[in-house]
Formats: sequence, C-alpha cells, structure tokens
Amino acid sequence: TFGVPSVAPEAGGYGYAIERTYFTLDGTPVTDLNVKAGDRLVTHLKVIPFEKAAARLMINDPLPAGFEIDNPNLLQSGDIGALGWMKPSHAESTEFRSERFLAAVNANEGQYVELAYIVRAVTPGRYHHAPATVEDMYRPIYRANTGAGEVTVSAD
Repeated sequence: TFGVPSVAPEAGGYGYAIERTYFTLDGTPVTDLNVKAGDRLVTHLKVIPFEKAAARLMINDPLPAGFEIDNPNLLQSGDIGALGWMKPSHAESTEFRSERFLAAVNANEGQYVELAYIVRAVTPGRYHHAPATVEDMYRPIYRANTGAGEVTVSAD
C-alpha cells in the first residue's frame, strides 16, 4: 500500500543512521530552530554506517518552506571552505535545489560521511521540517532517516 502517514516517522534506519544538526556560521550549535528572517545557518548532515563496507549513498535533505539554500555560486558551488571549523567529506555530486539539498557520496570502510551547506531563513511563519534521508543506491534496504521537526521564522 502507499499513502501519506498520519504521523511523521521517528528517526531510524537499517544499515545506517543519519543526523541533521544546525550551527551558526561561527560554529555554535543551534538547539532551537526559532530563528529570525535573514539569519544564516550551517546545516550539518552526518551519516553513520553500521558496517565496514563500500557504498554509493544518496543523501536527500528537504528544506522547510521558510528556508532557502544560501547562494551556492557565492560559495564556489557549495564549497564551505570559509568555515574552517568544519571538515566535510568529499561528495561526487551535489545539487542545490529550491526545496532540497541532494548529494551522491562514495562511502568507504565504514567511515562517517559528513556534509554541510548554508541556509538562510527568508519567510516568517511556522513550518514542518521533513526528515533527511540516506539510501544506498545499490542496496535500497540500507537506508535511514532523521526525525521530522518544526521551524519557526520570525519577522524581527
């Protein structure tokens, strides 16, 4: 059967775990997603494998409606080199769409995969924050998701 669940799924997975956290540009963790319009945050995604095996992973992080990805062209196609406190993994391919961030990553030897990109809060309101997901492209049973949440963007 197919359909939309009546309650958001909890964080979980098989073969992997994925975590999504937010930081200010100076590296301070953001625990409450109650931000002001114009605020910029670093979105950090961490994929934790449960096995030591090579994998081709697809990571999908939908944005809440009040956020947009900060201009990746200004960041050299998503390069976050200006954020010296963060050491992201190499991604084979990244896409900065209007409603989501996508990345294809070659994972090796059971090492963590860490990715980051910058978002800006743009539209005041209260929004649903869909789960981020990771899926092994050649073994689709190996997948994981974060929990869903909420984001509040205030005008001032």
